[in-house]
Amino acid sequence: MKPDFLLTSNLSKKLYNECAKALPIIDYHNHLAVSDIAENRIYENIARLWVISDPYKHRAMRILGVPEKYITGDASDFEKFEVWYKSLPRLIGNPLFDWSAMELSSVFNFELLPFRDSKAVWDELNEKLKSMSAKDILGKFNIEYSAPCAGLTDDISPFDKNSGLCPSLRGDDLLSPGEELISKLVQLTNREIATLSDYLGAIDKRLSDFKNTGTLFTDHALDNVFSFICDDGKNGERFLSLLNGEISDEDKLFLRSYILKELMSLYAKHGFTLQLHIGAQRTTSTRLCTLAGAAGGYAAIGSTANVASVVALLDTVEKGDFGLPNILLFTLNPSDNAVFATLSGSYSKDGCEALISQGPAWWWCDHYEGIYNMLSTFATHSVLSTFVGMTTDSRSLLSFVRHDYFRRVVCEWVSDMVNKGRLPEDFELLSDTVMRICYKNAKRVLGGKQNAF
Repeated sequence: MKPDFLLTSNLSKKLYNECAKALPIIDYHNHLAVSDIAENRIYENIARLWVISDPYKHRAMRILGVPEKYITGDASDFEKFEVWYKSLPRLIGNPLFDWSAMELSSVFNFELLPFRDSKAVWDELNEKLKSMSAKDILGKFNIEYSAPCAGLTDDISPFDKNSGLCPSLRGDDLLSPGEELISKLVQLTNREIATLSDYLGAIDKRLSDFKNTGTLFTDHALDNVFSFICDDGKNGERFLSLLNGEISDEDKLFLRSYILKELMSLYAKHGFTLQLHIGAQRTTSTRLCTLAGAAGGYAAIGSTANVASVVALLDTVEKGDFGLPNILLFTLNPSDNAVFATLSGSYSKDGCEALISQGPAWWWCDHYEGIYNMLSTFATHSVLSTFVGMTTDSRSLLSFVRHDYFRRVVCEWVSDMVNKGRLPEDFELLSDTVMRICYKNAKRVLGGKQNAF
């Protein structure tokens, strides 16, 4: 990969090389397999590391018409690698082409171009992989803090806060708990759960366990058509109906809203930063869901957000005993960038910088255009210097190259704005903003510092 990839001016190159490039990585939301890291896995071959666990790549191959056999089916690992490798020339213009080149260059010192015989590439990469463990691969990226998702009842013993590997709580299943979740929660907390109050009390106790493991972030997916329903005083009864398996779909919606509201208050109590991922249309092809599983790469961008529901949720939580936690609002629909950026100015707390802010361009939007446009909108409607930077949201160890990709785009965007006369040509001022966006603001959140001044 060329050293000046994505950097087209002297200023962008200077900002990247002197300010952004060497900064540590804080990755506050990903889906890495913690067991691979804890056990320091040696990957059997390059397909297992680079292709088989990456739904982004799977999606691209499906668009090209690759038979599912070579994506999630029973083809050999070499065949899956070969099909992906031969697909890459067709992907110029797609961020997967850039990321793939960066992954091979950064980790294996292997240049994607020119393309060559797939068997020879397979052999060369596998030979290099023999001397690399999961921790060796992560060691290429200068990672200070990484937060893979974990459910409330998951085993969190493999995490190690001393090494910066800490769980980010994924709380979606808590909104409609099943018998298995409640049973596990009873075992983990040694508390009886017979009422809604019991349930929330057990969650509160388990959150303390997460906090002791270094948890600083939580996450909920508010998918397409999310709607918040205010409490009508009947949710205790609804929870009992849920325990008895007799709850209606309408009552589930009431109960979900109530539990989400209460969880957000608990997150504020424990000092967690909440990430709300809004707008994914996860239900598309039933056939692909059956073939590839729940995270198979076939989800889509949903409709624009129900802003009235989002603000009703935030307003209700703000009036509670603990107020609002720090919140990052992620939108999958880029049409909502301005909406979410303006919400950063709709809720505030004395002495607290960016209590509510927008998260980075997410999922189908975390590419050059998505990042660039999101920065422009956020700078206009919020305060650019408070932006908390990038996170990978990925299942691949190699995806940490996306922090470098993001930093290059940030430096190029800043340079473009200077050239257009929209930012002052003051290197000290520009470098401070770049370092805040790429590292310092996320570091501030990690340190629990509410005010950066």
